[in-house]
Amino acid sequence: MMEDDSPLLELRNIAVAYNDHTVLDDLNLSVQRGEFVVLHGRTGCGKSTIFQLIAGLKQPTRGEIIIAGDRIDQYDDEQRRWLRRSMGIMLQNDSLLTDRTVLENIMLPALASDVAIKEARHRAQLALNKCGIAELADARPSSLSAGQKQLACLARAVINHPVLILADEPVTHLDVKNAQSLIDLLGTFAKAGVTVLIASHQHLTSPKCPMREITLRTIED
Repeated sequence: MMEDDSPLLELRNIAVAYNDHTVLDDLNLSVQRGEFVVLHGRTGCGKSTIFQLIAGLKQPTRGEIIIAGDRIDQYDDEQRRWLRRSMGIMLQNDSLLTDRTVLENIMLPALASDVAIKEARHRAQLALNKCGIAELADARPSSLSAGQKQLACLARAVINHPVLILADEPVTHLDVKNAQSLIDLLGTFAKAGVTVLIASHQHLTSPKCPMREITLRTIED
């Protein structure tokens, strides 16, 4: 049995290379349960690749990826799909389906996890409330501002009560006020015990929860 103080997430000696181009080399990263971690670094340092590795969307060339004590780099495709359903994932350029309402968009991860429609709707409404956009349930994504879309994406990410939220550049297209609101909300989730991992070009702070910042270097640095 794992100790309570063991990390939720560990990347050990990770290397990733594509067509002789090395993106990550001997990367080690450890994130505790309930920790709020921000990855900084310029384009090309591998932030998005790290998120794809953790979500099981890419495999490392070398190294180990451990989540809650399990070697997920050894998972098969089906196990990786179920892994993603246990996470709250906001990838770059994440979008909402334009032919559905905000509520229907948020329900999708619950439905994909075989949750009954009635329960998925209930969870989606709770997620909207937590993210402060309950009034947008029946709106179409095309009518939302950039900030509202990101809050809707966050609501969708947390509907399955994840223990880990991955947010890749969540504030890139937001103004200062909306960016701070989103970071504060993520801090609230972290304070409630959810592990939050963000990638950002910007230096972020929040009074809601302490953050640990990690700066990544490109291979050439």
